[in-house]
Amino acid sequence: MIHRWQRVLVFVLFSLLTGCFGFGGGDKEADDMQPRFYIVDVDRGNVAAQFAQNRVLRIKPIRIAPHYRTENIVFRIGDNEYQPQAGHLLLTDPQVMFTSQLQRWLSKSGLFSDVITDDSQPADLVLEAAVTKLYGDERAEYPPQAVLEMQFFMSPGDADRSKMLFQTGFRVDASIDETTPQTVVTGWQNALEEILATLEQDLSDYFDKAGTP
Repeated sequence: MIHRWQRVLVFVLFSLLTGCFGFGGGDKEADDMQPRFYIVDVDRGNVAAQFAQNRVLRIKPIRIAPHYRTENIVFRIGDNEYQPQAGHLLLTDPQVMFTSQLQRWLSKSGLFSDVITDDSQPADLVLEAAVTKLYGDERAEYPPQAVLEMQFFMSPGDADRSKMLFQTGFRVDASIDETTPQTVVTGWQNALEEILATLEQDLSDYFDKAGTP
């Protein structure tokens, strides 16, 4: 069983609207009153040349920590104080968004013959994940950052779900120019890409050591 905690510092070199977009138009005052919607969207790029055989992975819906289980972008403004940003929303529920990103990435990795989310279909392995931190840091004593923390747990797909095969977690503190909804979403996007790339490598190392095909 692999159990590793990795802290990655991602430097965001720009703070444009990469990875996010807003709906709204007209003059500035009217535009500021319109809700703005954002997405976190990452892409592995090329599909792997070879795929594992007879290794179906089922991904359970990613659990979101209760205080981040909102479509509003959340800023941390004190040690125990958080502030939802009114009018700045994720386009879809964060559970749906992060689950779909994880499925799409691993589907291209070649590590599995198929990656599914349907509980009614049989699977060889089950991957559970959780988003435990998801906020923009606006505390005066800290530099501006977009924070994303995730944990991953893989178990057999049969009835013996208590057996843990693989476990890891990552926290990414993405440096941004200033804490705004746009730059925070850009930071999350960079953070998620870093996390999924590292998760893929860790899973590849696990299968190599386990001697599975």
